[in-house]
Parts: sequence; C-alpha cells; structure tokens
Amino acid sequence: MSDVVVTMTCMTTKKKFEVTNPTVVVLRNGRYAYRCECPWQGKNGKQLFAFKFCSAADYDLYKSTQVVEEDKSEHGSESEH
Repeated sequence: MSDVVVTMTCMTTKKKFEVTNPTVVVLRNGRYAYRCECPWQGKNGKQLFAFKFCSAADYDLYKSTQVVEEDKSEHGSESEH
C-alpha cells in the first residue's frame, strides 16, 4: 500500500504544507475533499483546517484503507485476551 502525499493550503493563512494520507470527507455539496488540521494555530489558539478537492477514487481508496486498519485493530485486540 502506498502513502499518498498531498500539498494542502491553509484556508485562513494561505500557507502551503504537505500531509501524508490525509482524511477524505464528503462535503455538503456531495464533492470529495481532503481535510486536515494546519500545523499552526490562528488567533486566540483557534485550530485551522485545510481542504483540497479530490476524486471519488481517492475517497474509495481512503475508505478501503480505513476498513483494513479497523480489521487489524479488531484482530489485535482479540489475540490479547
């Protein structure tokens, strides 16, 4: 499985940064987007977020990796008991 590296732009400061395997969400308008927290804070310690549009294929890939990670965590917890 390969890591996905995405260049994100902070919505507030317009600064760019790179993220490996960002979260993929479905927006209210039905489009898909990468979403992650910015590595810095806004005024008064406010947490900033970056969004970047992506494809449905990116969303499917993200969901498939989440299912694999959940399966690994479930099997790992069963073997400990």
